[in-house]
Amino acid sequence: MPDQDGRERLRIGGWVPPYRDTRGPLRPPVPLGRLGTVVRHTLPAAFWPTPSPRPAGSGRGRRALLAAATGTLLTLVGVAVLAVRSDDPPPGPTLAQRLVVPPFTTNAPVSVLPSPTPSRRSAGSVTRSPTHRRTTSRPPTSRSRPPTSRPPSTAPVTFPEAGTTIGLTLADDPGQRLRHRDFLARLDAVDARSPRLDRHDSRFTVRPGSAGPGCVSLESVNYPGYFLRHRDFVLRLDRRDRSRLFDQDATFCPRPAHEGAAFFLESVNYPARFLTARGGGVRLDRDRPTAFVPREPV
Repeated sequence: MPDQDGRERLRIGGWVPPYRDTRGPLRPPVPLGRLGTVVRHTLPAAFWPTPSPRPAGSGRGRRALLAAATGTLLTLVGVAVLAVRSDDPPPGPTLAQRLVVPPFTTNAPVSVLPSPTPSRRSAGSVTRSPTHRRTTSRPPTSRSRPPTSRPPSTAPVTFPEAGTTIGLTLADDPGQRLRHRDFLARLDAVDARSPRLDRHDSRFTVRPGSAGPGCVSLESVNYPGYFLRHRDFVLRLDRRDRSRLFDQDATFCPRPAHEGAAFFLESVNYPARFLTARGGGVRLDRDRPTAFVPREPV
């Protein structure tokens, strides 16, 4: 802006020309920051600009000198801080170390064996003694069983001779005969008017029992080589395999019943277990044995 503008007048466009004094135009002071304040209090006043006129290029040299003085001051402050910190004792573990790696103290070994029971319970213990139920002495009572007419096993019994074909009916119900169906033994109403297959299924040939003297085996008439034998305590019709187990399972000893008019069939390898009709089938059981009567085949 040309210097001809007067101080009391403003130029159109509107900026105020700089005021002048005897040394030249006046300039506003530069605001000092924090670093500038420290340097100003440290350096002598000769380093700071004065309102005196400056030759061309003097500002660039003063800035370089100011930067050098600031670096020197910061270096001295850093050296002083390091000297002060070197005299301090070595620091202990940091807070992060104390939180992440706590001090470890070994405990006493843990025993997995049961500790002996003390004679006296210590204070605060919660040891519980087992509870005992009060028992009263009662006279022994024998469990009642349904009466059976089983006589001593040594009593003589009359049984059809070996090689005879017979039918076995119930002593209490003569209309029911022992027969096999689907290779399982059962009791059905079979007579002379029944179908031919039913009548043949109820016919058995008496064979000497190979597993015990005075005992018998019953062979099917319409299935030669198949005998009545018990397996899993169920009476069924199986083919003889000449094994010792089969001979024992297929051997029954007659025991007299109803004053000798009928007989029970006792298993030779399961003494005191007899053929018993139950639920439409026949199985080995201890209680309520079934009494059979030999009849002519139908």
